[in-house]
Amino acid sequence: MTTSIIAICNRALDFLGADPITSLEDGSKPAGLCRRNFAPAADAVLRLYPWNAAQRRARLAAMVEKPAWGYAHQYQLPQGPEPAHCLRLIEIAGGGDYRIEGRRILSDLPPPLDILYIGRIADAAEYDALLAEAIAARLAVQLAGNLTESASRIEAARNHLRDLLQQARIADAQEGGQATLAVDAWLAARA
Repeated sequence: MTTSIIAICNRALDFLGADPITSLEDGSKPAGLCRRNFAPAADAVLRLYPWNAAQRRARLAAMVEKPAWGYAHQYQLPQGPEPAHCLRLIEIAGGGDYRIEGRRILSDLPPPLDILYIGRIADAAEYDALLAEAIAARLAVQLAGNLTESASRIEAARNHLRDLLQQARIADAQEGGQATLAVDAWLAARA
């Protein structure tokens, strides 16, 4: 089954016991709320966890302007359009000390700077099942105050989001590559 923004919105509305929508432009209160809240909910969920579906790599050139003090270089984080827009930096290749200030990475690492980051996903069909469900749960929490007075439904959506993030961690651990041990002289002698 293909995931769509409408399907995710309707899943959120199901959590709240609200009527489904057919379009973000259908003129109903739930459609208007979904239209205004979907992108912020998706960005928030993408920032919460390093979802495999949203991971991107980039090689950044140093900016001409140097930081005023403390670091040798600064690099502009990738920004729009999707999927290039960086929502969260995960890793800088080569490690080293760095700091994010605004939309810039400050670092002593020389250019180019290779990074792994979470980017926006332009097409909801690229969401994995856990990510789509987590966005629906977050959206339900955001819409709840306008569509229901049921504290139990709101709390259920929050708990569901928390559970989904835990499931994502487990799935990620199972899907990730296995770490390889460097073979040093001692290990080689034991083989």
